[in-house]
Amino acid sequence: MERIIPPERQGVVEGDEILPGYPRYRIHRGRIEMARLEGRGEDRAVTYVPLANFACTIRREVRRTDGVQEELLFELEGHTPAGPLPAVRVRAAEFSAMAWPVREWGARAIVSPGNGVRDRLRAAIQHLSNPERTTVYAHTGWIRRGTEWVYLHAGGGIGQRGSIEGIEVDLPPELAGFILPDPPTGEAERETLSLLLSMLEVAPRRVTWPLLLYALAAPIGHPMGSVYLSGRTGARKTSLALLVQALWGHTAPHPPTNWEGTANALEALAFAAKDALLLVDDYAPTGHEGKQKELQAKAARLLRNQGNATGRARMRSDGRMQPDRAPMGSLLVTGEDLPPGHSVRARCLFLELNPGEVNLAELSRLQLEAARLSEAYAAWIRWLAGRLEEVRPLVRARIAELRPHYPAPHGRTTDALARLHAVWEAVQQHWLEVGLITPAEASRLTLEMEGALRQVAAQQTGYQQDTDPVERFIPLLLALLASGRAHLAHRHSAEEPPPAPERWGWRVQAGQWIPQGPQVGWVDGQGVYLEPTALYAALNRLAMESGEPLPTPRTLWKRLGERGVIRTQERGGRVRYGVGVRIGGVVRDVVQIIDPHIARTPNSPNGAENPVQDDEKGVGKNPPVGNSVFPTEADGLWSPGGENSVLRDRKAPVAVGVGRVGSPEEGGYEVELGESLGGPD
Repeated sequence: MERIIPPERQGVVEGDEILPGYPRYRIHRGRIEMARLEGRGEDRAVTYVPLANFACTIRREVRRTDGVQEELLFELEGHTPAGPLPAVRVRAAEFSAMAWPVREWGARAIVSPGNGVRDRLRAAIQHLSNPERTTVYAHTGWIRRGTEWVYLHAGGGIGQRGSIEGIEVDLPPELAGFILPDPPTGEAERETLSLLLSMLEVAPRRVTWPLLLYALAAPIGHPMGSVYLSGRTGARKTSLALLVQALWGHTAPHPPTNWEGTANALEALAFAAKDALLLVDDYAPTGHEGKQKELQAKAARLLRNQGNATGRARMRSDGRMQPDRAPMGSLLVTGEDLPPGHSVRARCLFLELNPGEVNLAELSRLQLEAARLSEAYAAWIRWLAGRLEEVRPLVRARIAELRPHYPAPHGRTTDALARLHAVWEAVQQHWLEVGLITPAEASRLTLEMEGALRQVAAQQTGYQQDTDPVERFIPLLLALLASGRAHLAHRHSAEEPPPAPERWGWRVQAGQWIPQGPQVGWVDGQGVYLEPTALYAALNRLAMESGEPLPTPRTLWKRLGERGVIRTQERGGRVRYGVGVRIGGVVRDVVQIIDPHIARTPNSPNGAENPVQDDEKGVGKNPPVGNSVFPTEADGLWSPGGENSVLRDRKAPVAVGVGRVGSPEEGGYEVELGESLGGPD
């Protein structure tokens, strides 16, 4: 304890004195001290006791914002008698607990013992500080600064006049390389923009055009989907994707992130990469089944949230809702395998890269120029900054107008391709203004771009049908029966096998036909009738083993009915996706398949309609052969297929509303399907 008369004036805060001329707190000899008043009357004296063996002050109050939520941080600088301490940043919420000195400065930082010392030290630091106030951004992308739009990147911001000083951006380490240089002007701008044209030469146009336009579209608005670059190992898909990521200044030889990250971490990165493109590399489910399902769930969550522009809702400890942190930018995914799920695939634009399709010479040249690619992107950002409020609504309007040009099996694919075309029109305007291309070249490039996008549209059908539960239903049912995991019984005789029993899950054992697996329905000369509960349980087990579970029973029956695979009925103004059929003298609620091809196989006996003889092999599509066990148009039970048929190329029949079910002799009737179908209606 030290008695001071007169006091040292270092660190005096005006208006906070224990006695005139004696500050309550001070910094003396490299440590923070607190004044203590002793004695009475004329014998009063001030002594100073140390609160810690170090001195520090708050240099800045930092409001760190991620665009949704703000957090207050304190930046502190300090020193001890032995020398300076490194500057640290501490959350305001944890500052008062005073546990951070040891965490940040280690064993050298000693807080004096005693009751209330930590509270006094916290108060002393605040009393002795006169901090500046600043805002730090924790995301990339556009912000409004006064009347000007500014695009944030790891190195600052770019506006319509170029780089802007005084903007601080604090991104996660994975995005720290997203630094854009000063935008070039004049001839230098045209030279760097020509590198974007060169990117089209690296791979087939069906791949490079969508990749380039998707990247250039990132600062215009959030896309309702991702681009998925697929290909087997060695196809150079990651090298091509890294070239696209280099537009944001990421020139590291590795992607910013991959699928090894946790779902929460990937979601946070996709949120921070606002109005930017984030490469998530190497989707390749391997290892045991649990690991594969974990990766599939992670991919489904991220890609679905990206396509829906929604995040994972969370609650605070006090019961209030956390702000939603949806992906704010564009996702470029690479992988050897494709993510499961029909709805997930509908939210992706798939581009397939085959081995040998990458122009290695052009790829190597552009990799050497990777640092200049970010200059081209900076020029694009500066051009957009002065026109953002014009370009965004124009692109939205053009998407609606261009949809008819890109018909696709799913509306999201149509929207994605129409958006890329609309973005090209904005890019084209920029390139024409700076003199990179002539109007004649713009027309040629437009035709080339349209052809590439139509190729992409044509390829999406196969990717989406692979996971469409309606398209999978018949193959799964046939596989279930062929593998002996289930069987169909004869509709009219429980003791006898149905016609062509080997087709319906029966096997010959000891000279007798024996059913295999559980019974999931019935069959007769009129059709196939499936018991919905038993069938769904067996079918979904098989589907899950193949890595792609079916939707819920209600959804499955509804989709099958809407696409004309099973019979539907309309009663009371509502469509019912099932029928009542008399089986063995008992009325049962069943799902009736109206696709005749389930009963036809290439090995059926030759008939008048079969152009392929026994000693020949058919080529291409198998024509219908043999006799169908299903009713025909002549039976009066249904009419030939229409536009809603799932197998239009096979002339599948479709349902025609309310009708009699079963043979007229048996008194067929209609019933409303109950809960055995999961309540489909």
